[in-house]
Amino acid sequence: MILYCILTSAINAAASLVLSLLVYWRQPRSRTNLAFSWFALSGALWSGFYFLWQVSGNAEDAEWASRLLTASAILIPVAYFHFVIRLLHLDRRLELRAGYAAAVVFAVLSFTPWLVRGTEPRGGFPHWPVPGPLYPVYLLAFFYFVIVTVWMLVRGMRQAEGLERNQLRFVLLGTSVGFLGGSTNYFLWYDIPIPPLGNGLVAFYVAAVGYAIIRFRLMEFNLLASRLVAYAVLAASFSLVTPGLVAAMLQLQIVADEYATSLIPVLLASALATLALFALVPTVRRRVDAFLEQRVLGDRLPDRALLRGLVARINTAGDETVMLREVVRSLAQALDVAEVAVYMRTEFETPFTRRAATVDVAAAGVASFSDQSPLVAALQESGRSMLLDEAVHDAPDARRPHLAELRKQGRLEVVVPIVGDTVFFGFITLGPRADHALYNDVDISLLETIGLQIGLNLRARQLERRTSQTEKLISLGTLAAGLAHELRNPLVSIQTFSALLKERGTDLDFQVEFSAIVQRDVNRIASIVENVAAFAESNRIQMAAVSLGEVLRAAAEIMRPELQRAQVELTLPPAEVAPVMGNYSQLLQVFLNLMQNAVQAMDGRPGGTLAVRFELRPDAAHPLVCVTVADNGPGIEPALLPHIFEPFTTTKSTGERRGKHGMGLGLAIVKRIVQHHHGEIHAASKPGQGTTFRVYLPPAY
Repeated sequence: MILYCILTSAINAAASLVLSLLVYWRQPRSRTNLAFSWFALSGALWSGFYFLWQVSGNAEDAEWASRLLTASAILIPVAYFHFVIRLLHLDRRLELRAGYAAAVVFAVLSFTPWLVRGTEPRGGFPHWPVPGPLYPVYLLAFFYFVIVTVWMLVRGMRQAEGLERNQLRFVLLGTSVGFLGGSTNYFLWYDIPIPPLGNGLVAFYVAAVGYAIIRFRLMEFNLLASRLVAYAVLAASFSLVTPGLVAAMLQLQIVADEYATSLIPVLLASALATLALFALVPTVRRRVDAFLEQRVLGDRLPDRALLRGLVARINTAGDETVMLREVVRSLAQALDVAEVAVYMRTEFETPFTRRAATVDVAAAGVASFSDQSPLVAALQESGRSMLLDEAVHDAPDARRPHLAELRKQGRLEVVVPIVGDTVFFGFITLGPRADHALYNDVDISLLETIGLQIGLNLRARQLERRTSQTEKLISLGTLAAGLAHELRNPLVSIQTFSALLKERGTDLDFQVEFSAIVQRDVNRIASIVENVAAFAESNRIQMAAVSLGEVLRAAAEIMRPELQRAQVELTLPPAEVAPVMGNYSQLLQVFLNLMQNAVQAMDGRPGGTLAVRFELRPDAAHPLVCVTVADNGPGIEPALLPHIFEPFTTTKSTGERRGKHGMGLGLAIVKRIVQHHHGEIHAASKPGQGTTFRVYLPPAY
């Protein structure tokens, strides 16, 4: 029986200590976690002193160890009471303070004969403690907190639903088994011949309460159990090495018997060294965790890799709808969830509508959520993921029925916000997992990362649209100002001649002149409107591989009559160049416009030449095809050159603007088309030495 007590107390101490540290390291700022860690640590202290008591070699050491275990034992029910009121969110601070005060008093009294009078042989144990006159009061306080805590758990379980109810039931079962097992230690205190057979059940009690922590998704239970066993074995092994060697040397009489009293200090020093090894050497902890994760969660690691890969795929998704469908598909596959949906709203909508969903949700799920929904309000307030079973328990009374209904009827388990740059775009909903698996902390962390990545992607698209809209408004303002200026001249001339109709309406020469002016100015207005429409044309055009040689030959054929009239010699490149990705008609418009500008500039000047050249720029990062259009005309003034691509900027005077020429929209249209082809256009010119335009376009490969 002594060996049984030694082994079980060592296991209980190691298991409680490891569980306390694991839960604390996981979320050190959580008040519930702190309360549980303190409870587990109190159990570890009691078990550790119990172990020292059993291995004591003399009555003096056994008495001191029994006093220490008595002082620490009273902390266990009070610490457990503390943990349960945190778990159930109860306000019983007065009882808690009274409990800790009583624990301190009894801890002090444990070192007096009032609580422990000494030790004597009982039930086969050589050094069993003898109770003092206040020991019944000690037991009364102990079992008072045990009974009150159990009653709180029973009431909490009756009020809980679903997963929470089952977990509280499991905690209640573990509590009953653990305290019943531990209570078998009290019979021999009053010389009742019942040995402490239930001592080994204390570890089950601590493990059961540790399972309750899963309700807060601190870790997966199978990984928790594996860590618990692994760390307990390692801790026990390391802690017992030195004391075991000392005991062996004493048994073999390698050292003198007077060193027997040093066994307990050696054990304490060895335990502290082991604790320091795990706490201060992270490499040991990381390697043990990595090994356990690979062995325990090996089948789930590919699913988590899929979720991590989804984060990268969100960034490269071209279409918003395709992106959301990929998110739904990947989440359903990786987490083994049948019901996944994404709810979002645009800048001009109020409700959050379902934008993508699995088949199960699309058939029977909630179609939309109002912006006044308690679920939406809770998400916007917290900005964090919500587990509905926890939210129902923790939410204010006004929201609790709505969230409970969503969880039960809407089959929602987890809701993940989609937030980008403080803008709340919507949320992702996930239903129950297959085989009633839990969403653990790693899953929640990955889901929040995915929600954040979607939000950032949507925010970037939103800002891009607003920037594009701003640019359009600026262009529209520029167009409006230029259009007003261009239309004013023909309208003023028409208005002036119309006013003279009353005086000279019968004059045939005036009628002929008036008719010619009206037709000229009306045609001019029509051409202005036509060019403005071309400038404002949408950039959604069909793209394909285009041969620039064919485009330039077609432009030259169209320009042949004008080239002959102006006596300008055109030179085309003899060799073909790599095809570019673009639209044939729009590229033809670009080079026609550049050729027309050059011919008009050289009109009436002898020896006019227009040269077109190809050049492939094989840049390692962004290869480009460069088309150069150069003339030997009069050139452009330096003050005007930086503005030639702005609407209604022209080198021609008002009197020279006839037909479709000279309005200053041609180069603005050219630049707009080139930019829509993801290219660039630059101009270089010197007065009297001609002008050169260079058009850079990306190749089709």
